Amino acid sequence: MFKYLLEKEFKQFFRDPGLPKMAIAFPVLMMLVFPFAVSMEIRNINLVVVDSDRSSDSRNLIEKCTASGYFILKDICDDPEKAQSMMDAGKADAILTIDGTFSRELGKGTGLPLGIKVNTVNGTKGSIGAQYLMACIMDFVADGSMAEGMQAVSSAPSISVSEKYDYNPYMDYKVFMVPALIVIAITMVTGFFPAQNIVGEKENGTIEQINVTPVKPAAFIICKLIPYWCIAFFILSACLFIAWILFGYTCSGNLAVLYLFTTLQIFVTSGLGLLISNYSDNAQQAMFIIWFFMMIFMLMSGIFTPIASMPDWAKAITFLNPLRYYADAMRAVFLKGSTFFDVWYDAAGLAAIGCANLTLAVFTYRKVN
Repeated sequence: MFKYLLEKEFKQFFRDPGLPKMAIAFPVLMMLVFPFAVSMEIRNINLVVVDSDRSSDSRNLIEKCTASGYFILKDICDDPEKAQSMMDAGKADAILTIDGTFSRELGKGTGLPLGIKVNTVNGTKGSIGAQYLMACIMDFVADGSMAEGMQAVSSAPSISVSEKYDYNPYMDYKVFMVPALIVIAITMVTGFFPAQNIVGEKENGTIEQINVTPVKPAAFIICKLIPYWCIAFFILSACLFIAWILFGYTCSGNLAVLYLFTTLQIFVTSGLGLLISNYSDNAQQAMFIIWFFMMIFMLMSGIFTPIASMPDWAKAITFLNPLRYYADAMRAVFLKGSTFFDVWYDAAGLAAIGCANLTLAVFTYRKVN
């Protein structure tokens, strides 16, 4: 009977006109589009410069900022009010003010009379834009672009700092996002598809044929899950292949550990989807409920914002979030090459939540004629 139930589930999946196409298109679109769109790297910052000095040094500083590739120079003016009006109108994201004594103070080595003003309506863009401007100014001072007088003043021995970044040496944000996108793709597919499964049978009337058979609830639920395990493994393999072909990224750790954690995540999300479908009367109801949970899981998983920056009450809630464990393990294995023993606590969290979801899914399924 187990064999025929599995055959039924696979036939039911492949006969659907949309599900097989979605299972193929979803990971492809996620890996081809999102790594470029979902990025915390801020570029194209509109910069207005208030240059009251009009010297070669101020021109060198402006060229240093524009050459960084992060800024678009919108205007160079003498009137601070004009620059402020451009910011108020949304035409400028940052204002760099160069005082009229800039060249003289730079030559004496007594300071840098500069001012930085950023539009923080978008807090992330404003704070990162200010950091970019500060970095450009520091580079301008450090690379010998200042006047010779300042070089003479700074005769004291200097300290050279050499930076080295582990696991992502070129600070490429796509490297950081690829494991997170794999997590999102697998979670969405293995959550939404099972949630629609039992509800679809209720709407089509085929669930009545199952109710009159001697099929046990545990066997029925397990056979419902197995096709989605196969789909999830296909998505994981496709995402890893696309990441290697398109971006040149490969998993630093053992692929078997990734598949193990994916298996645990499938237990969690598909169990939740089947649990929701047991209580849903139609597909729309199941869709809205699973979407509600998925949004909370993704926003509080550390995928987009670090959990360490959350308040204590939010950190406590994340321990009930399966994506917290899966995303942490995926990034640790993919980026750092961590072994299973390095992330065993993530496996324990996923296993506990998955067992709870599957147990509830089995016991809440009722064969009602």
